[in-house]
Amino acid sequence: MKHFNNILYVLDEHTHQSSVSLLRAIALAKSNQADLTLLQILPDIATFIHPYDHGCISDETLPIKMLHREKEKLQTLIASLEVDFSPKAEQKTGKSYIEIIRLVQAQNFDLVIKEIDDIDWLDRLLGSDDMHLLRKCPCPVWLMKKDADPKYKHIMAAVDLTDTPDTANDELNTEILEFACSLSLADFTTLHVVNAYDVPQAGFISLWAEQPDMVKDELFAAEGRQKQHKIKTLMDDLKSRIGTESYEYLSPQTHISQGPPGREIPKLANELNADLVVMGTIARTGIAGVVIGNTAENVLPQLRCSILAIKPKGFVSPVS
Repeated sequence: MKHFNNILYVLDEHTHQSSVSLLRAIALAKSNQADLTLLQILPDIATFIHPYDHGCISDETLPIKMLHREKEKLQTLIASLEVDFSPKAEQKTGKSYIEIIRLVQAQNFDLVIKEIDDIDWLDRLLGSDDMHLLRKCPCPVWLMKKDADPKYKHIMAAVDLTDTPDTANDELNTEILEFACSLSLADFTTLHVVNAYDVPQAGFISLWAEQPDMVKDELFAAEGRQKQHKIKTLMDDLKSRIGTESYEYLSPQTHISQGPPGREIPKLANELNADLVVMGTIARTGIAGVVIGNTAENVLPQLRCSILAIKPKGFVSPVS
């Protein structure tokens, strides 16, 4: 099972002591006996200070006053929390995703939790600071919908059942399932393990066959059988790792969908009423990466639920 040691929660201007995402971060830290840090990120208004320009802010002490006032608000928030441990406080100024990643690197956080509004989810995610964070943060990022239920009912783990042996991919699938299992057990949720597959060459091959539709169907059926075998192997491995009792308690449901993953995974999330999708992000290990990978890039903006995105081992953030 996945164990957390050092959790970073990113506040925004709307965070309060009853925010569902904050309460979940506190509960997660408590159950894991992990350190919890609350990060407050403010705009760097010093760049707007021009003492000789009457059209701009002229009070050079304003940034200091602002930082002091916001730090007091942060300390008041922490004092208001009914917890038996003391969350730490951090205050930064600058670009949100850059400051988050730098702090992750400096203090070795193993999970970032950030709330995001449901309003204009798609527009906000595409090209936003949140997408930069998903692309470039070296540790898992959990983006929580603001209006999410306090307790999840359905958690969906999207795994990659590649056709060729791939140690990095196997490790990523293991990470995805460990996260999903831990959270499912904590919330007593239904766990869904899903995969979607396509056979891009089927159309071309069938063009040269006497019965193209039959050939195409056979190619998809063969691929489907292979995926069923692979997901069974993955579940058998999961059972051996977490134990028969935990596995039977979780009783994960498997789903394999025929079609492009970029279309089918969001569709499955919607059909299963997923509260959270746990999925990997693909990047070449050991190399500074900024690209998530075609599947994840297509899937993430379409999801209407919370997201937990996990990097492969060895990922190096381009942010320094």
